[in-house]
Amino acid sequence: MTEIFEAVNGKAELFLDWMRSHPRCALLFVACLLSFWLTGMLLRWKWALHWQNYGKMWIFDDCNPEIRRRIGIAVVCIALMADLLLLIVWR
Repeated sequence: MTEIFEAVNGKAELFLDWMRSHPRCALLFVACLLSFWLTGMLLRWKWALHWQNYGKMWIFDDCNPEIRRRIGIAVVCIALMADLLLLIVWR
């Protein structure tokens, strides 16, 4: 079990080092992940809509699931636009 953990940890470190040395690719990877998450929210996939806030987002406790979904879509859209803007202006 320890050998498997060390192998996975080593591969993750290599991947993160590669992302640090290629920031444009890292921004593109993040944009792909955010797009996938946004697609999940738009198509109402259960994993994309499940909030794990543990009481930190108490302001939204009284909201119905549709409003939570719309707030999530807005937040992910803003994050995706910011990421794409960084990707465009990165030199």
